[in-house]
Amino acid sequence: MHSSLLAIVLLATVAATVTGLLTDSACPEGVKVKQNFSLKDYVGRWYEIKRYEQFYEKDLDCVVAEYQPREEGGITVANGAFSLANNTRVVGQGVGIISYPEAKDGKLSVAFFGAKPDRSNYWVLDTDYTSYAVVFSCEPYYKDASKNVLGFWIFSRQPTFPTDETTVKHVQELVKQYGDESKFEITNQSDERCPRSYV
Repeated sequence: MHSSLLAIVLLATVAATVTGLLTDSACPEGVKVKQNFSLKDYVGRWYEIKRYEQFYEKDLDCVVAEYQPREEGGITVANGAFSLANNTRVVGQGVGIISYPEAKDGKLSVAFFGAKPDRSNYWVLDTDYTSYAVVFSCEPYYKDASKNVLGFWIFSRQPTFPTDETTVKHVQELVKQYGDESKFEITNQSDERCPRSYV
C-alpha cells in the first residue's frame, strides 16, 4: 500500500515537472557543461550522493539512476529510491536524449512516464564517466513563470564518493560556482537495506 501511494505521488510530481528548489533569481547564464560529451560512456549505474531536495524524492534514500541505450537513440532512465521509514521502493521510468546533438555537449532532455523529452533539463557539468558526475538543472516553474526551479545532483559510480583530493576539490569548485553547498541533502547509501539496483 505504501509503495503504491509513493509511486502515485512520484508519478504525479515527475509528470508535471522536474521540481526542486524554487528561486526568484534568474537561471545562471553561461553555464559550462561537459564538452565532447559521450552518452555511450555515461550510461550505466550512478549512485546519488547528494542533491537539492526534490519533492518526489522527499524522505527517500538509496537513490540509484540507471541509464541504458535505446535502439531508437538516446537512453532509457530508471530512477529508483527506497524509503527507509517503511521499507518500500519506488521506481520512475523515463527516457533521455541529447538536447542539442550538433553541440556535442552534456545537455540532455529527460522526461518520465511517457512524456516527451522536449525540455533541456539535465545538464552534466562534468564527469569522468568512471567515478563521478555533477548534474545541474534550472527551468521555469510551471505554476509561476516568474520563478525558476533548481536541481543539483552529485553522483558516483559507487555508493560512496571518490576520496581523491583532485576530484573532491573539483566538484566543490563546481558547486561553489553554480550552487549552494548548504542546500544539499545527503543521500543515505550506507544502510544495509539499500538496493544496489532497481532494474
